[in-house]
Amino acid sequence: MLEQKILTIDLGTSSIRTALSVIHSDGKRKLTVTTAPSRGIKSGNIVNFQSAKDSLKSALNKLKMETSTTIPNEAYVLVTGAHTLSYVVESKITFPGIQTISYSDVNEVKNKAQRELMKKLGQTVKNHYDVIHIIPQEFIIENLTGIQNPIGHNGRELTMKAFVVLATKSSIKTIESLLREVNLRLKGLVLQSLAAFHGIKDEKTYFNNNLVIYMGAGNTEYFYFREDKPILNKHIPFGSEDIIDFIVKQLKVNRKEAERLYKEYGSAYAFKVNPEEVITINYGSNHKRAPKILISIFIHMQLKKLLKDIKEELHAKDPSFVSELNRVYLTGGLSKLQDIDLLTSKLLKAPATVMNSSDERLKDPSYAPIVGVTNYVLSLKNKKRLSDIKEDLTKEYSKGGLFSGIWRFIADLI
Repeated sequence: MLEQKILTIDLGTSSIRTALSVIHSDGKRKLTVTTAPSRGIKSGNIVNFQSAKDSLKSALNKLKMETSTTIPNEAYVLVTGAHTLSYVVESKITFPGIQTISYSDVNEVKNKAQRELMKKLGQTVKNHYDVIHIIPQEFIIENLTGIQNPIGHNGRELTMKAFVVLATKSSIKTIESLLREVNLRLKGLVLQSLAAFHGIKDEKTYFNNNLVIYMGAGNTEYFYFREDKPILNKHIPFGSEDIIDFIVKQLKVNRKEAERLYKEYGSAYAFKVNPEEVITINYGSNHKRAPKILISIFIHMQLKKLLKDIKEELHAKDPSFVSELNRVYLTGGLSKLQDIDLLTSKLLKAPATVMNSSDERLKDPSYAPIVGVTNYVLSLKNKKRLSDIKEDLTKEYSKGGLFSGIWRFIADLI
């Protein structure tokens, strides 16, 4: 039985996760995930290379012990929005007459869009950034709009609208160096919020005027979708670790105690907490009694500011992003906080839903990016819709029928 293996690495602030997805020819998947405490990483930045290396080795060693198959020597790595820029682009090519659109035409319009974007952004951006995603929003053939895959259509001109994500060359180089230290090669970078989106979406959901917010330990990222297309992506260097730091500062407790208070008594919406309920706060050998609502007030204050910043950014970009917002989807570890959907709904004036990963065995929103990488990689083979065309399409993409199956069989063997 032929199988495909996808190794994913999440270099998180609080933990490093490694995941191996094994996809069999019948479509069945087996996902193994291991976690190790994160050291040397803060908000997506590797601040201590040796510590990060040791943490990654620990997670990989656990993965080797827990899986029954060999681990690939190349990996997909999640990258936070702290290292990226994103833009909406549009480019067009014309033909001498009516012709059938081929894979090479898609490559041409994609490469033209990339060149035009880099020229517009200037030499400084070109020197410091590389493209990691080109996500088609739609293709237009003459006046026919909304095409998701133009290959096989006929026309005199081809236009592509796309969402392009660039990452800093320095972050790419650092990740490549880190992987080499553990005998791995970088297969590709996947934007964390994009992976989270792929980790919660299903084929039945149409994203129109929807906001997807990934809330992690050190980062918050969000995508705005209109007509099932990403049109805005933003990053805020704030997560659950910052809330815990705030509790430490306000109560003058150690970090371990602040983490306990956050986990045991944390709520995002202070108005639902009984103001008369009392809890114990530990100060080493001393103990103090305090209203439980105090912990929720600190959390509420921090999250209210975060969500207001998101709302203001959306309004500044386009007021209709806020006025026409249909639903907010929350995912990531911070979204597990009690009543965070209620606070989000009240501040953004739209229904909010906390979304677990689409994998039935990992019903936890913090796993959305890990599950999403596998879904994203598999979507690259989708012939109905081009989900990312950073890499040039090849002749194999145009093959059909029986020969297509034989070609895929040979390619998998190779």
